Amino acid sequence: MRKVWRFAVLMVIAALLVGCQGRVFLNLDVPIVIEPAPPQYRSEVWGYLSYDYHDDHIRYTVGRNYDRYYEPLRDAKVTVVGTGMSVYTDRDGYFFIRGVPHGRITLLVQHRWVGPSNGVYISTSSR
Repeated sequence: MRKVWRFAVLMVIAALLVGCQGRVFLNLDVPIVIEPAPPQYRSEVWGYLSYDYHDDHIRYTVGRNYDRYYEPLRDAKVTVVGTGMSVYTDRDGYFFIRGVPHGRITLLVQHRWVGPSNGVYISTSSR
């Protein structure tokens, strides 16, 4: 009798599992977003710009320029070439740009004394 009982239970379980497959299919409507790596702009450039009105020369220094004929270049637009990052100098000719590429960069300096469409290119290293 015990064997018949076990056989009957086994047949009921087999009847219930007829048509079942061993795979599970999940349909999830979740978008996959792939974000590019952020650019490696982790450096900064800063300094002072001064202007010699005798020979129309612009000088870039890391400290204030106290030479005889040089005046601070106020309100000059300083742009990092290739990135489009721009700032204006303050009343002492000081500027600071954060987030520029490492290594050698080129700065474009524009001011009304230099001319509205012309500029001076200065090559420097970012820190």
